[in-house]
Amino acid sequence: MIVTIRVDDRLIHGQVALLWTKKLQADGIVVANDAAAINETQQMTLKMAAPYNVKLTIKTIEDSVKLLNNPKAEKMRIFVLVNSIKDARDLVEKLDGKGLTINIANAGRFDGEDISKKMTLTKTVLVSDSELVNLKALIDSENDVILQTLPDEPVKMAADLLKSHEK
Repeated sequence: MIVTIRVDDRLIHGQVALLWTKKLQADGIVVANDAAAINETQQMTLKMAAPYNVKLTIKTIEDSVKLLNNPKAEKMRIFVLVNSIKDARDLVEKLDGKGLTINIANAGRFDGEDISKKMTLTKTVLVSDSELVNLKALIDSENDVILQTLPDEPVKMAADLLKSHEK
């Protein structure tokens, strides 16, 4: 069972490992990232950052879909991490996901694109025109798309933030 899909450009770090994993009572983390799946150094770094008591799996988006669609996955509380809104959209569409929570927490800060040309939704979420298309597609899906960096912060609905920026 997927408890949350989190978009975080840093994937696993202290907030994810200590706060979110505990808050979500996750017993498994799936990092769905094509680059990390083939980069041994990044895999070692992610493994060091992950909580010792939580099973960590690092897969491509495609292999993550296969894993998450496996009936055995229904018995676990799985926290899924991607590092871009596009990857979240690809994953949700390939899972044919409905009723999921997608938390856009940290995005668009380190992707190499010019920050001055991006829309700032929160201090940790910046979206380019292409990511805006992906975000709108997620909002239009039958899923809850939220922005929440830390568990004790208030939940902001992505659709509401976009409406306030479009005025």
